[in-house]
Amino acid sequence: MKNDCLNVWKGIGAFFVVFIHCSFPSPVGGMMNGLARFAVPLFFMVSGYFAYGRPETVIRRRMGKTFRVFLGANLVYFFWSLFLLYQDGELTGRAVAEFFSPASFRQFILWNQSPFMYHLWFLGALLYCYLFYSLLLRFQLEERVYILIPLCLAANLILGEGLGILGSKVPVFYMRNFWVTGLPFFLWGHWFAGKQKKLSTRPGFLVCAAAAGACLSMGEMLASGGAELYLGTIVAVGSLFLFALQKPALGRGSLLAHIGEKDSQHIYLWQVIVYYIISSLAEKTGMSGHVLYNWLVPLAVCMASWLLAELLVKIGDFRKENTV
Repeated sequence: MKNDCLNVWKGIGAFFVVFIHCSFPSPVGGMMNGLARFAVPLFFMVSGYFAYGRPETVIRRRMGKTFRVFLGANLVYFFWSLFLLYQDGELTGRAVAEFFSPASFRQFILWNQSPFMYHLWFLGALLYCYLFYSLLLRFQLEERVYILIPLCLAANLILGEGLGILGSKVPVFYMRNFWVTGLPFFLWGHWFAGKQKKLSTRPGFLVCAAAAGACLSMGEMLASGGAELYLGTIVAVGSLFLFALQKPALGRGSLLAHIGEKDSQHIYLWQVIVYYIISSLAEKTGMSGHVLYNWLVPLAVCMASWLLAELLVKIGDFRKENTV
């Protein structure tokens, strides 16, 4: 059954993903970056939640759909990368071969890192989530691996935030992958689906907990110098998710619910290209040097990405309606 409140959170989350990649000036930009870290875990949790109780045929169908989106997005960004190399005068056979090198292949297989664009790791990790979950279904182990949730999240916090506070940095792909981000949040969403009838918490308390988690995550960002995940993020996203389960009709018919349901994937996929186009136009027109531009560009990217998403959704709907 559709959960309108979850769609509202997805709509908000899609725009906060933009704020991660296209930030406001410091220190506001850094604080917003810490706050925005709830978005990616939320999308994994939603996928795990709606996987609960579904037969293996449904999971395979979703895995196939994710694989098609993954291939399509990587193909688009492959040609986009060629365009950028050409624009910089660096389009050579050697540069193109780097995309398909053994090192790039290992980065994808082990850590879900796309050689064409950094943010596509999410699709690779989600594909792994569905593949792993289909194996759990086959062996009827889907509710016996919840111990991995705290273990994987602890590993993420230690590798990212913990070492950052101690002054040591590790490559971001050790946290930005299926193993310590995609899997635990996917399983947590699945756990929520199985326990939601037994979970009862006052909505007011959940709102306060989400606000406290957001504030904590911004503070942790300042303390660690930046990480992929914060303890406050876990508190915030868990509170928001449980709130949505208790108030599923909240936001029904709203623009944000529509954006979350229809547009969020396209916003996530194409906001990098939108950002590049807007920043390039601003640089050519001399606007990029203005202080006001730095404050407005994240909002402009959000708006333009949303309008593009609406156009792509309408094109997709038109094609479906006219397919014999």
